[in-house]
Amino acid sequence: MVKSDSQKRELLFGINAITTLLEVNSGHRKIYGITMSETRKAGNRIEKINTLARKKGIKVSIIPLVDFKDRVSETEKTQSIMAEVSNYNPSDLDNFLKSDLRSGTRLVILDQVTDVGNFGSIIRNCRAFGFDGIMISKNRSVPLGSRVSSVSAGALEGINIFRVTNLAMTIKKLKSNGFWIYGTTKDEGRQVQDLALADFAFPMALVLGSEDRGMSRLVTESCDVLISINLTGNMESLNVSVASGIVLYHIQEKYREAKK
Repeated sequence: MVKSDSQKRELLFGINAITTLLEVNSGHRKIYGITMSETRKAGNRIEKINTLARKKGIKVSIIPLVDFKDRVSETEKTQSIMAEVSNYNPSDLDNFLKSDLRSGTRLVILDQVTDVGNFGSIIRNCRAFGFDGIMISKNRSVPLGSRVSSVSAGALEGINIFRVTNLAMTIKKLKSNGFWIYGTTKDEGRQVQDLALADFAFPMALVLGSEDRGMSRLVTESCDVLISINLTGNMESLNVSVASGIVLYHIQEKYREAKK
């Protein structure tokens, strides 16, 4: 059965998400309209949204607070602003490799990361540290909806997300396009490099596995280099989103050094 157009729509909430949506829109969403509660205070950020929407011909409506609340659940953190949009449309990896691949391209590959909170935080980290996109499996991954956009503080709307059928085969494709593949692990061994001592070549992709299972065997075997974070405290491992922030920052600094 073909869904009606209204069934393909969803609501995004918050100033950051809607601003990024208007500025970048890497998810190629269609924006049907923006609605604010009459209680939403004006300011520079709201004026920016109004200006961007006006330039794009998107209608901005102001409605009574009671009507605004009727459209959202009590658990949503809306900041009294929402946008009605089409479902998230992931980017096409083949098109990206053909048109947008650069010598300094940096990607993240998520292997079995299914927690919405972790996924949203990783998206935010990738956007903060200048990564070009995130690759996820079509199976065993988080749905790309408004919840992820909210948890990522709107960063979902400003970064490429690629959904692929097979991560191991996709890694082979990346290698054929000149990528180095780095995998994160908490294991120790002669073949695992300390993050602080590791060098990075570009273009590159970093693989992050789930907190409980890590990377799958096939994905691990596909990596060129395995790296780990040296922990000197009493914890055996870090939450994957926290670990991603540490590793992505380190890679950002190595990238800056390489550009000098």
